[in-house]
Parts: sequence; C-alpha cells; structure tokens
Amino acid sequence: MKENIDDILDSLFSNGKMNFRKAKEDQEKTEKALEQMQDVNANMNASLRKSIEELTKETQLELSAVEKRLQKDGFSKKQNTESVAVASDSLVFTDEIQKAFETAEATVRERVIGQGVFVSTVALAFKRPYVTGAPDGMPRSITVLMGKNGTGKHMALENFTNELQKLGVLKSGSVTYINLGNYNTPSSEKVFLQDFYAAVKKETQVIAFENFEQGHRSVLTLVSSLFTSGNMPLQGRYALQKGMLVDIGSALVPGAISEITAAGKYLFLITEKDERKLVDVFGMPFLSACEDICRTADFTPESIGEIAKVNLTGLCEEVKSRYGLTLTYDAYAVETLAAKIVPDEGVESLQAHLSELMKAIGEYKLKNASVGGEGAVIGFEGRLAVELGAQRIETKAGAKTDSKAVEEIKQELHDIVGLSFIKDYILSLEDNFTIQQMRRAKGLRAESPSMHMIFTGNPGTGKTTVARIVSRYLKAIGVLSGGQLIEVTRADLVGQYVGHTAPLTQKAVESALGGVLFIDEAYSLFRGNDDSFGLEAIDTLVKAMEDNRDSMVVILAGYSREMEEFLTANSGLKSRFPNIIEFPDYTAKELVLIAKSIVASKGYTMDASCEEPLFVYFDIMQKTGDARTNGNGRMARNKVEEAIIGCSKRNIALPEAQRNLELLLPEDFRL
Repeated sequence: MKENIDDILDSLFSNGKMNFRKAKEDQEKTEKALEQMQDVNANMNASLRKSIEELTKETQLELSAVEKRLQKDGFSKKQNTESVAVASDSLVFTDEIQKAFETAEATVRERVIGQGVFVSTVALAFKRPYVTGAPDGMPRSITVLMGKNGTGKHMALENFTNELQKLGVLKSGSVTYINLGNYNTPSSEKVFLQDFYAAVKKETQVIAFENFEQGHRSVLTLVSSLFTSGNMPLQGRYALQKGMLVDIGSALVPGAISEITAAGKYLFLITEKDERKLVDVFGMPFLSACEDICRTADFTPESIGEIAKVNLTGLCEEVKSRYGLTLTYDAYAVETLAAKIVPDEGVESLQAHLSELMKAIGEYKLKNASVGGEGAVIGFEGRLAVELGAQRIETKAGAKTDSKAVEEIKQELHDIVGLSFIKDYILSLEDNFTIQQMRRAKGLRAESPSMHMIFTGNPGTGKTTVARIVSRYLKAIGVLSGGQLIEVTRADLVGQYVGHTAPLTQKAVESALGGVLFIDEAYSLFRGNDDSFGLEAIDTLVKAMEDNRDSMVVILAGYSREMEEFLTANSGLKSRFPNIIEFPDYTAKELVLIAKSIVASKGYTMDASCEEPLFVYFDIMQKTGDARTNGNGRMARNKVEEAIIGCSKRNIALPEAQRNLELLLPEDFRL
C-alpha cells in the first residue's frame, strides 16, 4: 500500500515539474509574440503616418493645381461672395513700358490714316492702368470707341492689341468681340452669360462689345452693371461643370457662384451712336464709368486720298502674291477710287470696290491661267479696271442693281390686272432709293424710309401676288441683299408653351433677313389682351423690325376691319407700318380680264361669246354677294377651272372629229 502511495506521489511531482516547465515555456512564447506585435504596430503606425503625410501633401498639391486652373479659367474667391474673375497681372509703369506704347502708337498711326487724335486717345486708354493703376477685382480700363462706320475704330483696336502683344505688354494679340445684336430676345440672357464667361476665360485681354442698340434690355442691364461695377451679377446660382456655367437653382453644390467679373481685362464698347444714346440706353452712371471716350473724325479729302493709295498698294501686293501679276497704278486711279467712298460706309466702301476688281482679276486668271507679266490699275468710266497689254479687266457697272431683272418685274407688274395705285407706289420705291444713294455719295444725310407695309383687302385681291413681286423688285434695285419671300402664319410664330414663342418668331425673322417676311392673316396673331402668346410674338416682331430695318421688309396682310383692331395690340406697331395699302375688290370687267389670263396660262382659249355672260355673272356676284366669300380673283380662277372640267365632259361625249380640246364655250362655265 505504502509502495503504491510513494509511486503515486513520485508520479505526481514528476508531472507537476513537467507542467510547470511547459507553462513557463508557453509564457515565454507569449511574451515574445507580444513583443513582435508591438514592433508590427509601431511599423504600421509609422507607415500610416507617412502615408497620411504623403496624401496630405499630394492633396495640397492637387488643390494648389486646381486653384491655379480656376484662376486661369477666371475664378477667384471673394470675401462674402463667390465669383468668376481673372487674376490681374501686376501693372508697373517703366521706361520700357513707355517706349513700347510709343512704338505701338507710331505703328498704328501709319495704318489708321487720318485719325491721329483718335489713335492717341486709344493709346492712352491702353496705357491708363499702367500709370493710374487698376483696383483689385476691376477691369484694367473701360473705354468707348465711337464714330461713323469705316473710320478705323476696329482697325485701331486690333492693331494696338497686336502690337502691344508683340512688344510684351499684353499676353494675347487678339480681340474678343461680343455682338450684342445676337442677344435680342428675352431668352437670350443665359446664352449671353455663357458667351461672356467664355470670353473672360480666354487668354485675350481685350473684350469689345458691339451693336448694343440691337441687344435685349435684360442683356444690356448686365453690360451696364459690368461697366459700372466691374462685375456681372448672375440671376440665380451657377456652378462650373465641364467648363460651362450651369444654373443649379437651389441645389447645394460646393463652389456656387453669383457673379462674373472682368478683372484684368480691357473693356471696349464700339458704336456709331453718340453720348446721348448711351445715356438713354444705359444711364448716366454708365457714361461716368467710361474712363476714355475715343471719337473718330470725319475723313478729309486728303486723308481719303491717302487711304485710297494704301488700299491700291495692298491690292497690287495681293495680286502679285496670288496670281503672279505685277500691277502699278497712277494718280488718276487713286482719284477714281477715292471718289467711290460713301461717307456712311467709310473705308469699307472703298474696299468693296476693290473686292469687285479682285474678283474680276480672279475670273480672268481662271480662264487664262498661263497669262502673267505686268499691267496697270487705271480709272475707266468712273470705276477701276486693269490693263494687261491689250486686255482690259473691268468690274461690272452698277453691281447692286440688276437692270434686266428690274425690267422683267416691271413688265410682270404691268401685266397684272387693275391695282394701278399700288403699281405706282411700288415703282416709286426705286426713285426714292436712287435719290438716297445720290445723297449718300455726296456726303448728305441719307435715311431710307421704312418700307414695311400692310396690305388690307378681301381674299383674292392680289395681296400675296404683289408681296412676291415686291420681294424680287427690292432685290433687283439693290434695297435687299437676298430677295427671298418667307411666308408665315400664326402657327409659325406662336409657340405652344411658355418661352417657345419668342424663339419661333426670331427664327422666322432670321430666315427673312435680306428679304421679305410676309405674314398672311396677321390679325390672327392678336386674339385679345388675354392672348399672352400672340402678344409675345407681336412684341418680338416689333423689336426685330426696328433692329433689322435696313436688312428686312415685313409685309402684313389681312382683312381691313380685323387689321385695324390688330394694330392696337402694341403701342409701337402702327408706327412701324407707315405704308398701309388697301387692295380694292375687282370690278366685273377686271374679273373677265383675269379669267382670260388664267385661261391662257392653262393652255386654253376662251370663245368671244363667253365674255358677256361672264361679265354679267361677275357683276351680279360682286354687287349682291359677300366679297369675302366670292373671293374676287379666286372666284375667277374657280370659274375657269369649272369650265375646263365642263369642256372635258362636253368633248368626251362628241365624236373625235368634232372635238376641240382647247376651246372653252359659254356652256362650259355653267352660267
């Protein structure tokens, strides 16, 4: 028993020692593992800290790059206001800058002839911010260039910009033009903002606005704000997405902006109008904000001669470069070209004449490719020509007037039955246009009267026919450049939802530029004061007529009584139409003549015995019937078509030998 107990105790102590040893070994392993884990954690923490530092550094670099791109694109932060802007370069006036401006001014003086004072004032406008400084967030300078067409406003601006870029004063040598006439409807504002933002975003430092008198009021308000405060407020909240301004409404979008500024830009307004018109449109604060008002002078005979000489030299150089022909010119050629100047058009009128001569030279070279050598530009019968040996290259005399077309149209008018008063009025348009051209050529004030017309009268009185002739006639005598007739009705001008009408009307106007916009049944545009869509179409039309009075004629047609009511729809509508022409109903005798004309046009003849019964029929219908229902000329046409059917029915029943397929008899008319 004792031996068993001893054995058990020995075994117990032996196992205990083994268990204690194993436990100690496990503890040592655990401690070692913990030490390893601490090392790993330390390494991980160090690596994590390094990654965070690197990420922060990269993020800062990216943010810095984004900020630089935004500044380049025209963005900067403004206290309490987020806006679009251009970072202004430092403006330091040095001797080198002064010398650069002197060099640029001298160069421009050589190119813009006869406008020395104007060139000097433009030079001051460019130099001003270097001398007086430009406040942060403001344009470099704000300037108005005014004067007649063709007196060098654009040429001076473009040459200064280009020369100053060459001399290192400006970063870009180009001018960004914004034609305010392109934004002439209520829906144009957002398009204008997008285009202006694109202009601000460009590297070009010169932005020039043109044709303000044709812009919509809402757009002109934005321009006025830009010139007076240096920024253009946005009506709403916008954000930049893919390089474009997007209206975000009330959405929570980071970086929303509320204005566009033109800091660092030169702003110019180019116009033919005077200060009074600027104040009328923009107000006195606008004029006060314009630091420089540069006005071109009227040309003197001496300056016109110099300009003609410069343009002739340019022509000879271009002919040499393009066609390999060496041309010279003499004093008489200079005088001939100088005499072609139109005061209202300026240099452009000379250049137009030279363009015609250049076309004639090109046409000659097209047919005589191998011809080269020397020649001379000469004055010939009041216009320029080129002599190459025995060959004379001439421009067409009276290029704007198509004499053959005029005669053809006059004959067409003569052939129309009746309407003597209306014919006389249309033909008088040529006389007035010719006199105005003569006045313009002599430097006298020449304003072509409004040619917009209203044709009133019953159906079938020839309103549409005459409108088509007028469009071609005005083209032939040189009043209109295109001569197309665009016929529209209410359905073509009035939209089906809010904001649709103005673009529709504007689209119709644009298609008619250079021709005639003819609106038949125009009274349907006005269906009372509650017809907001129709009134919007009328308002848009009235403004478009004024903006395009020299490039489009509008003719409205409709019943007399309804047209009188229509003219009350807009206070300015009636004054836009000084020519209201009443088309009388045709007499019975005139309707017989119309019927005979229609019969002949369809390849038939009318037996003489038809005339008396037709006269009686038309006379009764005109006296006892409703002229609107009868249709005047339409009634004659319908009666002829009825007779043609009757003739066919009559002849089909006759033997072939007795048939006459061309003759209309009284029974065919069913009178």
